[in-house]
Amino acid sequence: MCKIFGYSIKLTILLKGSTIMANNTQKLVYGSSIFRKLMSSLNTKFQFRLLSFYNDKKIIDLIKIVKKQVDFAFYPIEAYHVYSIAKSQSKMDGEMAEVGVFQGGSSKIICEVKNGKELHLFDTFEGLPKVSEKDTHFGKSYWKTGEFSNTSIESVMDYLSSYKNNFFYKGKFPDTSDPIKNKKFSFVHLDVDLFQSTIDCLEFFYPRMINGGVILTHDYHTDGVKQAFNEFCKDKKIPQIQLLGSQCTITKIE
Repeated sequence: MCKIFGYSIKLTILLKGSTIMANNTQKLVYGSSIFRKLMSSLNTKFQFRLLSFYNDKKIIDLIKIVKKQVDFAFYPIEAYHVYSIAKSQSKMDGEMAEVGVFQGGSSKIICEVKNGKELHLFDTFEGLPKVSEKDTHFGKSYWKTGEFSNTSIESVMDYLSSYKNNFFYKGKFPDTSDPIKNKKFSFVHLDVDLFQSTIDCLEFFYPRMINGGVILTHDYHTDGVKQAFNEFCKDKKIPQIQLLGSQCTITKIE
């Protein structure tokens, strides 16, 4: 009995130590640009090796090409999730959409597997709208209003010009949503970073998803995006599936 009690104490100490280490790492990542770049480089190299072990080389090459061509702040595994889910959903009825296009990195990955479907692409193309007090990273302010403004609708249209059935909308969503209000969707990708933008997207798209349609979001590790999903899904009893990295999916089940 004493041994069991001793092991329990040791396990508790280890778990507390792991939590403290994780919290300290989060502070370092969002407090030091040098440490953040180092961690990002190490993670990226490791994840490419891991993906290469399990997947076709052409998928890995696609992600590498996109990361070289544009500013694409997705880890390789996160990019693969976009690729894999979009490819799966391309076999179902309904169109596709992305809100938060930035320079078109994830849009290009979706284009590679959308199988001729319409892809509706929304962005302010002028950076983030107003950042609220809810939009924190592990309790600390990080995003700034107007961040990610180094893009334009013209440059993204040119970047994706070799793909058909893409439609571009400049402005704050859902103010620009009128052209798609009567459409149904099999896959929607969100990379909007903020609480209010996420809530607006969920309220618009979820009723328009086909049965089995998937909404995938990036930046689920941020307090605003996570709160938006929690609030939207709670009363509707929609299960959230958190993926490795900073992503989460919900599926429309009727």
